[in-house]
Amino acid sequence: MAMIFRNAAIRFLILAAAIFWPSGARADAAADFFKGKTVRMVTGGGVGGGYDIYLRLMVPHFAKYLGATVIAENRPGAGMMLAMNQVYQATPDGLTLLLAPGEGAVLGKLMDEQGLRFDLLNYPILARVNTAPRVLIVNPKSPYHTIADIIASPKPVWLGFNGKTDGVADTAAVMCHALKIPCKLAIGYPSSKEFSLAAVRGEVDGTILVDDSAVQFSKGGQLRPVVFTGRERSRMMPDVPTVFEALRIDDEAAWWLDFRDDLRKLGRLLVVPPGMAPDRLDFLREAARAILTDPSIMADFEAKGQPLQYAPPEPMTAIISDMLGNKISNDRLQQIRHVITKEFY
Repeated sequence: MAMIFRNAAIRFLILAAAIFWPSGARADAAADFFKGKTVRMVTGGGVGGGYDIYLRLMVPHFAKYLGATVIAENRPGAGMMLAMNQVYQATPDGLTLLLAPGEGAVLGKLMDEQGLRFDLLNYPILARVNTAPRVLIVNPKSPYHTIADIIASPKPVWLGFNGKTDGVADTAAVMCHALKIPCKLAIGYPSSKEFSLAAVRGEVDGTILVDDSAVQFSKGGQLRPVVFTGRERSRMMPDVPTVFEALRIDDEAAWWLDFRDDLRKLGRLLVVPPGMAPDRLDFLREAARAILTDPSIMADFEAKGQPLQYAPPEPMTAIISDMLGNKISNDRLQQIRHVITKEFY
């Protein structure tokens, strides 16, 4: 009997070692793998753009954490989808990371845009780096002081943008549809700077901007903020209400506004190619969490006007799954495509 118990105890210790020791060993092995390696952090944005700025601010922190040489690499083209196609096919060894346009990628899939050769549901997410609430902002000489003024407008309200799915034009289209605003959307401006200045000059009545851009125009009195397009206020513009605070929103309108704001929450995502070994994926996720939630690093980003808003992979994956996992009916999908690409043009 003593021999049986002794053998059982030995088997238990062996099993315990198999369960507990390898996790630490695997983490150590993942950490050791990156030391002295060269890691490429890729963005589909051009040099000097918002994605490029965030990427280059992150590079030295990842280099320090990984003990690696980390290189920022720009691969612009096709609205950043070229980089997403390329990294999706990259070797999943942990040496290629991508700062991806999460909402743009989902929107592209919903719009059935051609040339998207990746399955976003299979793209492993390390973290969300940042996102920002969006605000409807107008020329101060316009008669629009509240969202109710805009809804009651006897003439179309003209808003300026880059393209139909540039992140803000589609936000405007969804908002105008949900609230039954008589909108006209003018597209073709080369950048957010250009369509913002078009609103300042009075070429259009206004536009939609992320809060960190909008605050620069509102501080100088060049543009007047009216309302945030989702349920979230901005700490940068705390006196500007959300559309849900400013109006009584019915269920159908709420669906549209929440749909677009859920997309917005994806923001800039740090992703890696599919198929990565679990230990390296876990290690990189922990690296991203540690860096993006470090108070001193957050303060540095904030001081440079590039605030961090970390989110872990799970809620971001849930949003993508809800959007692309057949939870939106085909009828609703066709309606979304019509609203975003046709209704206000």
